[in-house]
Amino acid sequence: MKIKVLLVSSSLGRLNELKNMLSDDEIVIAGVSSGGNDALERVANLLPDIVIMTRDPGEEEALIIAERIALNRPRSFIILLAEQQSVELLRSAMRAGVHNIPPYPKSSKEFCDYVKTVYNNETARLESLSVEQKLTWSSKVITVFGAKGGLGKTTLAVNLAVKLAESRKKVALIDLDLQFGDVNIYLDIDPVDTIFELAQEPSSPSIDLLRSYMAIHSSGVHVLCAPKSPEFAELISADTVKTILSQLRTYYDYVIIDTPPSFNEVTLSAIEASTTVLFVTGLDISILKNSKLSLSVLNSLQQIDKVKVIVNRAVNIGSITLDDIQKLIDSPIWAKIPSDYKTAVTALNLGVPFVTGAPKSELSQAVSSVAALLIDGTLDYDSLSAKQRKQLGIKRTRKESKSRKDRS
Repeated sequence: MKIKVLLVSSSLGRLNELKNMLSDDEIVIAGVSSGGNDALERVANLLPDIVIMTRDPGEEEALIIAERIALNRPRSFIILLAEQQSVELLRSAMRAGVHNIPPYPKSSKEFCDYVKTVYNNETARLESLSVEQKLTWSSKVITVFGAKGGLGKTTLAVNLAVKLAESRKKVALIDLDLQFGDVNIYLDIDPVDTIFELAQEPSSPSIDLLRSYMAIHSSGVHVLCAPKSPEFAELISADTVKTILSQLRTYYDYVIIDTPPSFNEVTLSAIEASTTVLFVTGLDISILKNSKLSLSVLNSLQQIDKVKVIVNRAVNIGSITLDDIQKLIDSPIWAKIPSDYKTAVTALNLGVPFVTGAPKSELSQAVSSVAALLIDGTLDYDSLSAKQRKQLGIKRTRKESKSRKDRS
């Protein structure tokens, strides 16, 4: 299904510019209008999914038209583009019923992704008004951590965030690998602002200000990217991170945090603020040694109860089994992610997460099962289907099986 767009602007140049930028297979321009009654008539006749309007400084008609569309055609979602943004403009637009007020886009891809995100989010919001559903208000902060680089932490964090967003959840993805974070590359995002620019704000940011520093991926995930240069990392304090995470929890259902493989102050702040820590390890004996040491540190910090161990790139190499890993690190295995180098690298090079680019792959199915567990908020393995247990690598121990039989 294509997204039908109506363009409204008093400037012919702007209309042509917007038409050229909306070059996407999922978007079709249903019509254009110079504004006034003509715009209202076209909305009535074309029934567009999105109405993109421009507003020049001092122009009041755009807000008047936007308000009438918002009141009479709530299923035509309005995007108001303004060259000069101000607090007064945002207030006036909000009063008119317009909630999507971005600056003029800098690239075609950025603009098309934004239009698709608005359409998906607003459609989900309207559907929720007419469908009874169980609401979960508590936000979950999930930190993805590992004791060594190259374990696939970022791959897991990115694909998990996108998968959670597919479930109509508000998801924020934070790159706290402040020196060499590359979440933006996995999502093919060229961020205008990063956490470094946000940290320069003179006072504690509100959620609205914080969101303005985040890039929006086409999946609906809001991304706060790492600084563009490593030397900026030291200018971001642990207190700043605590404030950011505290604000994010008021708005997002899930906050996914990617971290570096080290226990610095920023990483510890993220772990302490988390509801769950997905601890990624592997089958390499050196990785397992570091994993055991890291789990010991987390235990001494009284954070071990949050930890769920995930074995990434789990393959049957014969010399080390999952049972061996549990004994070596003295911790139960919560899930395993299969090894599929081709799918993972192809997704990275294209900037398309494999949960959307290769949804039928074993990698995608495993991440989908992890996402389902997080959404359900349960670790009751008996509640999982045989397929989910197989994807996650879960096997009942003899002790668990015996206990279950005794209960029955």
